[in-house]
Amino acid sequence: MASSFDAPKISYALEKFGDFIRGSGTGSLPVWSDAGSKVIIDCLRNFRELLCAHGSADEAEYLVDPAIYAACELQSFVTGDRSDIANRTAALVYRDFLEMRIAALQKMDEEWGRP
Repeated sequence: MASSFDAPKISYALEKFGDFIRGSGTGSLPVWSDAGSKVIIDCLRNFRELLCAHGSADEAEYLVDPAIYAACELQSFVTGDRSDIANRTAALVYRDFLEMRIAALQKMDEEWGRP
């Protein structure tokens, strides 16, 4: 089974979040971070649907929903919309959480996809 995650795109999107938060690189432009957040959110929602379709709604709620929340909050932060993220330091915490959670979900997806 192929992975549900497009690792290069997700890695790039997380990098753009970091650029925006630090005010450096091409990610310092909100358009790049906003586009990256959409990639991450879509990927996470697709994985959540896959888990639910296979009877793993509890795992989806516990593992995927907080990642979707963090990605949506980061998207709001970079676009200047209302967000629970108070400042750049908090944004880095959200970004780091998201990176770690996605890594765990990718590992889960890889293990799950094996016969």
